Amino acid sequence: MAVNFGYFFKESTSSMRRNMALTIAAVMVTTLSLVILGVVSMSVHAGNGLAASMKERVDEIRVFLKENITVEERTSMESYIRKMTEVKSVKYISKEEALEQFKDMYKDQPDMIEQIEGNPFPAEFKVRMKDPKYNTEVAKRLETRPEVSVDDAGKKEIKNPRDVVDKVLKWTGAIQKFGMAVVLAFGLVSIALVSITIRMAIYARRKEISIMKLVGATNWFIRWPFMLEGVMEGFFGAIVSILIAVAVNAWFITKLESAAENITLVGNAYLAVLSVGLVVIGIVIGAVGSALALRRYIEV
Repeated sequence: MAVNFGYFFKESTSSMRRNMALTIAAVMVTTLSLVILGVVSMSVHAGNGLAASMKERVDEIRVFLKENITVEERTSMESYIRKMTEVKSVKYISKEEALEQFKDMYKDQPDMIEQIEGNPFPAEFKVRMKDPKYNTEVAKRLETRPEVSVDDAGKKEIKNPRDVVDKVLKWTGAIQKFGMAVVLAFGLVSIALVSITIRMAIYARRKEISIMKLVGATNWFIRWPFMLEGVMEGFFGAIVSILIAVAVNAWFITKLESAAENITLVGNAYLAVLSVGLVVIGIVIGAVGSALALRRYIEV
């Protein structure tokens, strides 16, 4: 068996070298389809993780106050909020406290802190609800208060995390649907290219195959080198896609984690599972492409 495997491997690599252009094309398209699959998978996983993390704080809205608000205005605003039956608690954060919280959050990034001139942070109320379903209702009431700051578009500055969670889940779902469609399309192209590569290898060795059949070679003895060739092309495509997926995680996902207050969105365990999945899918793509070529273009 060891001798046969060595023979099969030698024949497969030899065939791949003879059809180098098609082999590279098959590996590249397989890589592209698996890269898209890996990136989409990580994005969906990270988006779901971000939404889940935000849901833990979804019962709290942040109400930013206008500049130079007086003590009387702030007291009136706080009293107004506390009288609402839907409100569980209210916490006032002054401008100074907001600045200190920012510095503490980014203490490991001194360059970002140095870019802050003066104190651009507004004072705010953190309003926690008895039930998250009251967020939107309370936010709408607070929009009528003159103490609330207004952005450049004239909109009252109230952060309702439920809106953000809904948007994250909406975009995650859209990315998943679009990504899966693209992955399916490139997957079919990958299978077709692998199949074409195997067809070329079969055509190049047609005389040799005929001789092998005449001397009594079994069907699988003839098929195995071609099957192994397709599997190797899928495997190489998977390895390249894993390296790219790891690079995307290091370049993009980790920045997203930092922006989300150092929440772990894509851990090492998930990357390991994703890597194994990409290898398996790559091998399946290569095997299916080979099987289609062998079934249609070789009679043994």
